[in-house]
Amino acid sequence: MADKPTICVVVVNKRITQRFFIEGPKGLDNPPSGCIIDKTLVEQDGTEKNGVFDFYLTPANTTQGCVLPTHFYVALNNSKITKIDLEHLTFALCHFYFNWAGPIKVPAPCQYAHKIAEFYTRVGLVPHDKQRKGQGKKATDKRENQARQECEKSITPLNELLHFL
Repeated sequence: MADKPTICVVVVNKRITQRFFIEGPKGLDNPPSGCIIDKTLVEQDGTEKNGVFDFYLTPANTTQGCVLPTHFYVALNNSKITKIDLEHLTFALCHFYFNWAGPIKVPAPCQYAHKIAEFYTRVGLVPHDKQRKGQGKKATDKRENQARQECEKSITPLNELLHFL
């Protein structure tokens, strides 16, 4: 019988109010890129055996103002990945968003999911404004079909766009 798959659930929250600073030669400075806060200032530091912990990460530097950290809450981790490896993985994934040259605030899979959801609602495949505009079912169906046809014309299969080493 095959082994059960393991899972790791990480909740990412980029809209937080916490700010962190380090003491520099001229006073308080922003923490450097890759700074991980995972002890004393967090709710659960992972010392319990349930695999639940949280941490803050500043994946990018800022040239002006305060750097905004991202809060990661590991709600479930029954995989073999360790706390430090997961922290390093999240930091690395913040560098894999291909629409930006440097690191971004959230890991790339989260940003791609956000972009797909935004695209899905903008194209009109979700009839979110049907009640507000008073449109009937036929008008919405016609708009959905038109949007699908336009998308299908410009779709290139993913395997034609990617290459593997």
